[in-house]
Amino acid sequence: MGDKVVGFVLRVRRLSIFRIIQRTLMMLMPIAIVGSYFELLRDAVFSPDSFIYNIFSFDETMSDHLWYAGAFISNGFVRVTFGLFGMYTAYFAARYTARLYKKDSTLAGMTAVIVIMFCAYANNVANSAGDRSPFSSSILKINALLLAILIGYVVGQIFHWLGKDHQPISFEHTERIRQRAWNSFLPMSVSLGCGMVLGIIIYEFQIKIINSDTFKTLVVQVQGSNNLLEILALLLVVMILSWIGIGYPLSSISNAASGAAATANLNYALRHGSAWNVPHRFLGSSLVYPYGAMGGASLVLALIVLILLANKNSKESENIAKANLLPAAFNSTWGFMIGMPIILNPVFFLSMLIIPLINVLLAAGAIAIHLIPPCVYPVLKGTPGILISFFGSNGNWMNLVFSILLFIFDIVLLVPTTMLGQKIEKRLKEYEQKAK
Repeated sequence: MGDKVVGFVLRVRRLSIFRIIQRTLMMLMPIAIVGSYFELLRDAVFSPDSFIYNIFSFDETMSDHLWYAGAFISNGFVRVTFGLFGMYTAYFAARYTARLYKKDSTLAGMTAVIVIMFCAYANNVANSAGDRSPFSSSILKINALLLAILIGYVVGQIFHWLGKDHQPISFEHTERIRQRAWNSFLPMSVSLGCGMVLGIIIYEFQIKIINSDTFKTLVVQVQGSNNLLEILALLLVVMILSWIGIGYPLSSISNAASGAAATANLNYALRHGSAWNVPHRFLGSSLVYPYGAMGGASLVLALIVLILLANKNSKESENIAKANLLPAAFNSTWGFMIGMPIILNPVFFLSMLIIPLINVLLAAGAIAIHLIPPCVYPVLKGTPGILISFFGSNGNWMNLVFSILLFIFDIVLLVPTTMLGQKIEKRLKEYEQKAK
């Protein structure tokens, strides 16, 4: 059975699109890690409703000039990394696809950038609210990763079928560069024509799933639902969308008392001084954020800890885990999800779907037997994932112990996945060496 699973995953990973995805995400790893650190600074340090800001009383100890400078810099770097991540992704996906077939990769990448920028323009015009920029940020952000990869891959394939072979050399004369440009004119024109059609479709039909509006709607439904079966079903859909690169990590599902049910729970807890018997015990925002996702870092942080403890054979994986440990601890997980990668990696597909569901079921069971109280109190942004249930339950120590045990259980659940991943990587290296 194990060999069959390894063989199936190997066949999937050998497909050209998955080879392109792996190469593209690996190249973008430094950008994602840098963005994660600045996201950590923005959300956990330079934000008045954040964990670190309030723990260290930065409103009193930090000067206004330093705070405004830090907020400006961190927000700016988040925007130029994660805010334009789709553009970088489209470029490298097209470039690696064209390079795979020995075509002109540079012009393929630039063509993909033009196509995705036109789609961002079409989406912004179609949106009645619109951005102040002429280009829709929702198309270019990291949460629309799937669209960017598909655009880059399709443009690269057009260069594969219509472009002429190209052999890179260390120095090119002007005449050779001119010839390269003319050779790429046909595939570039066809790609732009296809991009024009896609832009028109986006404008006319206002397809919202590509810019994660559907994801946000699902998140709101998960937060407001008090039906456990509905929560699990919606959570499964959310995790599938997250795995394929649509939407955000589960840190976007907060336990803030924004809905009527959450407000009713909070009011009950404040009046009675306890959350044990709140009217909505199985509210989605009280189950998914503190336990299913632990602020978005459950799967990511568990995998990082497992790699650092047990995976000593891969120095690269260990370095990626070390680089992302700090931001992941404060729920900034994009760096590791891109760098590992977890997104669009068939090895992590089942783990990404099943582990949050198991966590939610275990938490619901613990609440049902009155082992732990529901988390009804708002939690500061950037609160470490394991501590969310502790603060969300107003300092209940059983919740803290339960979260620690749940996190250890998640690590154990990930052991077969990491072992499978090591086998896959070993077999892939052997396959690529033979293919040379």
